[in-house]
Amino acid sequence: MAQVKQGMNERGEFLDRIRASLGRSEAVSAPSSETPGALGPADELADRAGAVRELINSDADELMDSLAVSGEASGWVVKRVSNSDEAGKYVLDVARDLEARSAVYSLHSAVRDALRGDLFTGAGIELTPVAVDRVDDYAEAESRARLRDQMASADLGITGVDYAIAETGTCVIIPGAGVSRLVSLLPPVHIALIERGQVLPSLDELFTLRRGDFVHGELGSYMNLITGPSRTADIEYKLVTGVHGPGEVHMVLIG
Repeated sequence: MAQVKQGMNERGEFLDRIRASLGRSEAVSAPSSETPGALGPADELADRAGAVRELINSDADELMDSLAVSGEASGWVVKRVSNSDEAGKYVLDVARDLEARSAVYSLHSAVRDALRGDLFTGAGIELTPVAVDRVDDYAEAESRARLRDQMASADLGITGVDYAIAETGTCVIIPGAGVSRLVSLLPPVHIALIERGQVLPSLDELFTLRRGDFVHGELGSYMNLITGPSRTADIEYKLVTGVHGPGEVHMVLIG
């Protein structure tokens, strides 16, 4: 416990340095207004977003270290690996430990790199990508229905992320082609693969970048924020995991 507290203190000091470098003295909550002007003129927003992107690359190692601490505190099983090959081997080890028969995976680049080759050949695990047949409307509807059934029955869901939040141990998934939030919600076990340069200091930086997406018409329909395993306290006021989503979650930090 003392070791975790020390890690949390070190993470707090690091995030304080991050805030100072961005010209903030303390954590800032999301703007209450839904207009782009809530973060100032568009050119100021672009400058701030650029500063955030520069910072998450220059301080990638420290941000990954902070995420490892907050991720464990949030209930993730955290694994540090050096490269995509090691990430793929870890995914396979988890699947074997679970005696998984089927897995679904998003088409994030980190996932495609980790699962490439013949790693799962002979493992007896059926891998299904989030790929929709778009030949025509009927084929697309049939494909989506079939894919949803496969995600609901899968033993394991594997995704990448768009961002992760060092302060809270949160994974952020934004919808797109080959990406469905159901991969991280329906299977009982979820593995998230995170690469260097994807870790933001706090939610404030996330909202800054997403406001920039809004200005450029790239906001999307939703954003999925995952902070540890599914939890609810609705049952006799007792905290229970895995009721509305995965009860076991793994965070794989690559690089």
